[in-house]
Amino acid sequence: MTLFEQILNTNLINFIIVVSTLVWIFKKAHLGDLIQKMADDIKESVEKSSKNAQSAISEYKQTKKSTKDTPRLQEEIISNAKLNAQNLKEKFEQNTKLQEQEIKSGLEKIYQSQQEKYKKMTVNEIYQACIQLAQDETLERLNDETHRKLINSSIDELDKIEGSLL
Repeated sequence: MTLFEQILNTNLINFIIVVSTLVWIFKKAHLGDLIQKMADDIKESVEKSSKNAQSAISEYKQTKKSTKDTPRLQEEIISNAKLNAQNLKEKFEQNTKLQEQEIKSGLEKIYQSQQEKYKKMTVNEIYQACIQLAQDETLERLNDETHRKLINSSIDELDKIEGSLL
């Protein structure tokens, strides 16, 4: 055998021993299961990352689609807000006018009732004053002296009329 063949044989034997030792170590340390578990974890992580990437892409597309409508939605919200503000303003004005009319109506009723009350009081006072004046005048006329003057004056008038007839 040549030196080259001997080196080749020893290297081959060493290779077989190293491979056998590695196989024995893998079996004893359950490195195969450990490597399989690591491979499964990596595979699961890759699948999960793929799903997350798909979900992120889907969300991105949906967000991109919804942001296209943002200016239109803003204009719609602003126009709705303006319309609501206008409606509220009109309702406020209507309610204010109704309250104003109710207040005016109430004040008119109060004014009329007060006017009637004071009118009745004034008429009553005037009536009482007229009665008092009439009573005073009647008592004055029923006074004997005034009564005599009236009678004498009437007699004088009758005499004048009688004298002018004769």
